[in-house]
Amino acid sequence: MFSGLLVLRAFPRDVKILVTTRVLRSFGSAILSVIFSIYLSKLGASSVAIGLTFTGVALFSAFRSLLEGMMADRYGRKPVLLFTSGLIVVGGVIMALTNNISVLMVTAVIFGVGVRYTPAEQAMLTEKVSSDERTTAFSVNAFLGTIGSIFGSFSAVLPETFQSIGFSEIESYKPIFMIFAVIGVVTFLFFTLLNETMSRSSTTVENVDDPDKDERMILIKWSGVIALDIVGGSFTGKFLSYWYYLRFGVGLGQIGTLFGLTRFLTLFSYVLGLKMAHRVGTIRATVISRLPVVVGTILTPLMPSYMLVAILRLFMSLFSSIDVPLRQSYLMGVIKSRSRASAVGVVTVVRGVTSAGIPSLTGYFFEYVSIDLPFYFASAFRLASASLMYFLFKDIKPEGEKPRM
Repeated sequence: MFSGLLVLRAFPRDVKILVTTRVLRSFGSAILSVIFSIYLSKLGASSVAIGLTFTGVALFSAFRSLLEGMMADRYGRKPVLLFTSGLIVVGGVIMALTNNISVLMVTAVIFGVGVRYTPAEQAMLTEKVSSDERTTAFSVNAFLGTIGSIFGSFSAVLPETFQSIGFSEIESYKPIFMIFAVIGVVTFLFFTLLNETMSRSSTTVENVDDPDKDERMILIKWSGVIALDIVGGSFTGKFLSYWYYLRFGVGLGQIGTLFGLTRFLTLFSYVLGLKMAHRVGTIRATVISRLPVVVGTILTPLMPSYMLVAILRLFMSLFSSIDVPLRQSYLMGVIKSRSRASAVGVVTVVRGVTSAGIPSLTGYFFEYVSIDLPFYFASAFRLASASLMYFLFKDIKPEGEKPRM
């Protein structure tokens, strides 16, 4: 189904390790993306409080990514990867041991509920393959990570399963957080096997912090374009399972099944995206993939039944993630200095700060205005992002991509 998987077999051992850990983290993140907002609501948190939580997650995760990127460029990729896996362990254990809403909110913010990859991971993956293999490596990484998230989404039914064997409603969520912590432990052990790509001689301040002016300008423009897209996604992303719950009264089993099916179809988007990138270029492929997503987002709140909205979201999933590995590969291809991890951190902090207030705004809309309004804001921002990306970057080719007419 995905010829790039055959390429993975020829990749170095460290690439296989990075891909494996991506699968594990995607599994854990997918479970939490379905259950966490619903869990907080069952504990008594309001929509506004849930929105504030995700605002905090976006802000703190962004600044953490910037710091991790700088540290990865200065001291090496491996120590940062070990540190981030340790955070997963601590965060999962704390969430499993408390029912206090405030503690859960703070833990989610500090330890980054739903964080799937780090600047150090992207930089190391780039440095383990040739420029010609870079986009394929990122696509395979995303492809297999999505397989992990599929199983994670389907596993969101576990609280209902635990309830059926005698767990109380609240206690049935605890094992999920422990699974998240175990994933952190396994990831940490895998990361200990990695070989560092940054030599001591290349981690000096002069070598790390000296991108040229052209790269700085590209990074500024790219950060702005991505920020607009992330703002659009933030209007609905963290609240999507909650919206299904409020609008149609569906349970975790149905929501988890839909999330799992959409992520399964997302697998085909990586295949399509890689072929499109080879044919029309990374930027054009990314922009084209945004258009069905924009239209589908507008139509979502207009659907009269859960069945129809589920069909629409399944269709959107064929296009929704085409751009993810392409954007990652593109940035790594146009930043040729030894500041790759820092560049990822800069993009993350810019988009995080830009979108940080959006979940709170969505929570306010849910509570006092309309649960459908955020979808229209999401469409407008994503259309603006796609348009700007095309006009600003269509003529800037990443390393390893041939110019096209």
